[in-house]
Formats: sequence, structure tokens, C-alpha cells
Amino acid sequence: MAKERVVERPFAEFREECKGLLIGALNEEGLEFVEDDVRLAVPSVPDYGNLSFSTFSVAKKNGKNPKDLADSLASRIASYEKFLVERVESAGAGYVNFFVNYTKFAEVTLEAIRKIKEGFGRLGERDEKVIVEHTSVNPIHPIHVGGARNAVIGDTLARVLRAAGYEVSRHFYIDDVGLQVAQASYGYSKLGDVPVSGKSDHFVGFVYAVTSCAMSIKSLQREIERLKSEGKDEGVREKLGELDDWVGVASELRAKNEKVFDAVYQAISESENPEGEVADLLRRYEKKEEEAVKLIRRVSELALAGFRETLARANIEFDSWDWESELTSWNGGAETVVEWLLRTGFGRVEEGTAILDCEEVARRYGLKERYGIKGEVPPLTLKRSDGTTLYTTRDIAYTLWKFDRAERVINVISLEQKLPQLQLKLALYALGLGGLAENLVHFSYELVHLPGKKMSGRRGRYVTFDEVMDEAVERAYEEVSKRSPHLSEEERKKISEVVGVGAVRYALVAVAPNKPITFTWERVLNFEQNSGPFIQYAHARASNILAKAHQSFGGVEADYAGMSTRYERDLVVKLSLFPEVVSEAAKSLRPELIAEYANELSATFNIFYDNVPVLKTEDERLKIARLGLVEGVKTVLANALSMMGINAPTRM
Repeated sequence: MAKERVVERPFAEFREECKGLLIGALNEEGLEFVEDDVRLAVPSVPDYGNLSFSTFSVAKKNGKNPKDLADSLASRIASYEKFLVERVESAGAGYVNFFVNYTKFAEVTLEAIRKIKEGFGRLGERDEKVIVEHTSVNPIHPIHVGGARNAVIGDTLARVLRAAGYEVSRHFYIDDVGLQVAQASYGYSKLGDVPVSGKSDHFVGFVYAVTSCAMSIKSLQREIERLKSEGKDEGVREKLGELDDWVGVASELRAKNEKVFDAVYQAISESENPEGEVADLLRRYEKKEEEAVKLIRRVSELALAGFRETLARANIEFDSWDWESELTSWNGGAETVVEWLLRTGFGRVEEGTAILDCEEVARRYGLKERYGIKGEVPPLTLKRSDGTTLYTTRDIAYTLWKFDRAERVINVISLEQKLPQLQLKLALYALGLGGLAENLVHFSYELVHLPGKKMSGRRGRYVTFDEVMDEAVERAYEEVSKRSPHLSEEERKKISEVVGVGAVRYALVAVAPNKPITFTWERVLNFEQNSGPFIQYAHARASNILAKAHQSFGGVEADYAGMSTRYERDLVVKLSLFPEVVSEAAKSLRPELIAEYANELSATFNIFYDNVPVLKTEDERLKIARLGLVEGVKTVLANALSMMGINAPTRM
């Protein structure tokens, strides 16, 4: 091998060599410059080299002609000793273009991948602890397709950060103190001897929908009677329309499970004040009264058991399941936060309600421009007059708990939560903890749209993560059976599970989080381009070539110089870039870059496959080199898929 040490980041090594050569030449020229002036970019046209340096900034600073400076620098560098750089040329009106030595670069890159294997693309350890809180679905219904995007993005982001060397802990925040959980638990308490049936989170979701439906109908009926007594006919007509909608929902729900529906609906219909009973249950839970705790924990655990099953199927795990009640309510954490904020001068009490003046915090600390705040920031209600705290108040306490365990906290929460997340940052500033606020990241994402589907948890209308994975696996089975009819039924089912689940994960992470996703099966399961199956198929193709080769890489020395086609060279460079993509994805918090890279690598490999013989190569040394290239593709694709939580099949 050209160098004893393993070059873990080949393209970064090439870049550093180019930079070192440039600095040496600039110093020899006696020019004034700083290291930031020496910036290298990948040219848009391959004929202009692998990296290019623009002399314009340095030339201007030193009163030089850019083209003359480029000529002089290229001339000087030509005489320097080089390793990965083959040649340097001046071009255009003032550019210095660097060309990689493909023979050495192929050797360095492919040997690194072969030796590091699954570690290729993983960077050195960093001294920073990061908490990624994601998914955190309320334990009141199954994870739907919108929550699935949160889960997949959060999990992939955590995997990428770990690969980049950060110490990452993945947290799920269990919102068991919310009104919705109390409502679901209230409905569950009315079941009597009706047993839990089906998947537990789906069961809880059904009970919650029936409870919500029954309470809404009862409330509307009371409101209609009141409006009638007041002679407000227009109001009556409006409420009757709403009631008709809920009666339709009731009919839908009863058709799904009569026994559960009738038990819950009848009990709530007979109650004098179901809203009051729900509120009382929540108050008793916050006070940690035994019966309330037993009931709400039972319902929450049922939902969580279903979540764990769904998430395990999607290759998603957590390091910590954080109960809101334990971390913010029962320990007095939220109450303490309210007290602290009231002492800051930004808090006040109005008619028994504690409020934080967020607008004043933003103005005092000059945060409007920093956070792009337009208009006035609404005040944050910290504590109701009845003594109960609100979600964001408890979230402040939870955030402080997280910062006791990490230097940076990333909350993967939908774009709809922009205001509460901003108020959370402002609360930290009000507490004199601006440093923590700056290390608190709201990693927002847009919604997922399924054509023809409208979702509402309260009405029991949603498309679950389970259903999406089920359908993906069914569709994958049809495609796998069509492409590989020779496989056994067991093999086809096994591959279909891997392909179907992988297709869903890829579809949810491949689109930048700030863009909405329209989920269409034609795109999700496209075996020809930009999909999970497309990348998995490229991995399986590489695996198949290596399996057919039936030969080890020892004994015969590879002829890397023989790999002279642009297809081989493009593939080598693409492989070398993987660690840089991981670095950028972690730095910019853009997990979709891994998906983009894996898709491009697969496409580059397919072009190579169509144009360059591997197994039929007559020159044994060149054949070994090309097999090494295929092995590199297989390894890097597996590593990239792993960072997206997708399994890499060897057969499809």
C-alpha cells in the first residue's frame, strides 16, 4: 500500500494536501493572507479538476493580477512533492485546479473501506453530550404517519450524530399529565369487564376516540338546549351541524367495536359532568393520588407497549423513557420553575393566573432579530388559577433536567409547535440561562400528507405507522415475487419485510424536514430511482457480484492503475466522500444528506455496472481491483443504510 496508516477520510486527506500545497506556495510568493482565504471548492465541471482554488480574494488583498497569481502558484506547486495530488493547473481568469492521483486515491480509499469496514464514515469521538428527544407521542392513540416522520427523522439524526462522534442519548417524553391522557383514562375506567383486545395502543386510541365523541355529543346537546332557550336560532343551526358530524363519527366508531363503544358511550352519556370528572382525575393525578395514578399509568403503559412494538419493527430504540409526571410534577419541578420566573421581573400574577411576559424578555435581550420574530410574542401562561400547570411550564422543568445530562438538547417537534418552543427559549433567557437557550434546538418538520386521507385522533380517523408499514410490506412482496420468483416463500416474506419497512423509513427521511411530504406508493417503492428499495437493490447487486466471484482478495495484487474509466473513477471519488457527507449531515443537522448520498452512490454504481465488466475481466489483477471497488460499494451502502436505520439485504 502507498501509505502504512489507514486514511479514514480519503477526500479530506486530499483536500488537506491541496491546502498545504497552496499555503506553501503562497508563503513562497511572500503574500499576505489568512488561512480562511485558502478555500477549496469542488468544480461544477469535472474537467476542471477535483478541487479548485480561486485566487481573486488573495490577489486583491496583495494587489496582484488573479490570473498571473494562479499561473505562478500552479508553477510552484508543480515542483512540490505530492501524494494524492497528481497535477495542478491554472485555468480561467484566476483559478488553480487540483487533480487527484486516481491510482493512489483508489488504493487509499478502497483499502480504508476494506480495513475499517462498518466503521468507515464514522468520525472521531467528540467531547459533547447530546440529547435527542423525538417521537414523544401522547399515549392516547397509535403512532400515526405524521408521528412516524418524527420518529424516523429523530432516530436517523441520532444515528448520524453518533457516527460523527457525539455521545448521544435518545429520549421519549411521556406526556402523562395532559388533559387528553386523563380523557382516555376516564373512558377506559368506564369499560367495566370489557377486556383489552387487539394491539394495545390501537385499543387505547379507540377508547380515546369514543370518549371524545361521547363527551362532544353530550356537550353539544347541552349547548343546543341552552341556545334554544335563549332563542338563538342561528347558533342552534350551527351546533346542529356539528352534532350531525359527531353522530356520524359515533356511527363509524360503533361499527368498529360495538361492545367497547356501548360501554364507554353509555357511561359518559349518563354522567352529569364528564368534563368535571376528567379535570378532577387530572388534578388527582398531579397530586399523585393512588387510584388516579393506578388508572392513568395503566392506560399509558398500554399505549407505550404498542408504541414499543411499532418502533421495534421500524428499528427505532430509546435510551430513556421520561415520565412527565415524575420529572416535572410530582417532584415539584414545574412549581419551582413558576416561582423562579415570577421572581425575574418578567412574570406576574393576574386574577390568580401566573403569566410570563415573553415579549418583554425578547425585547430586553434583543432576541427578536436573532430568532426572526415578527410581531409581538404572546405571553406564556405558566399556571392556571386552579393551581394546575401547563404543558410548556412543565417542558421548561424537563428542559432543565435534560441540560443536567447534556450540553446540547435537540427537540424533534413539528413546525406547529414553533411558538411553544420559542417561549421555552425565552423562559430560559428570563431565568438568566441564555447559554442553554442557544444550545436548545427546535428541530422542526412539516406534515405528511396521504392523498385522500383526513386525520383526526379525536374522531378515530388516522392512518397508523403500523398500517403504512403493513401496506409497504404487502406491496414489496408483490414486487419481490415478480422480480425473484425463484426464491422460496419464506425468503420472499423475509425480504419483503426488510424492503417494505426500509422503503417507509427512507421516504420519511429523504425529504428535507422543512418540506411537506406527499406519501405516494409509486415513489416510496420505486425500485428504479431515489427510494429505499433502489438503494437496497444496489447493495444486493454488489453482494451478488461478490458471491459469484468466489475468490478472496489475498494473493494477487490489485491493479488500481488499470481502473482508468470515468465510471470507475467517479465511483472511487463518490466512495471517498462518505465521511465528509456524515460530517456535514451532523454539523448542519441534515439527516436527509445521508439519503441523498446513498441514492447518488447507488446510481453511480449502476452506471458502472452497466458499462464496466467485473467478473468477465480477463486481467486477474484488474479483476481484483474492480472486485475491491464493488466490495467498497457494498460496505458503504450498508453503512449509509444503517445510519438511516434500514437493513441491507444481500438478496432481493
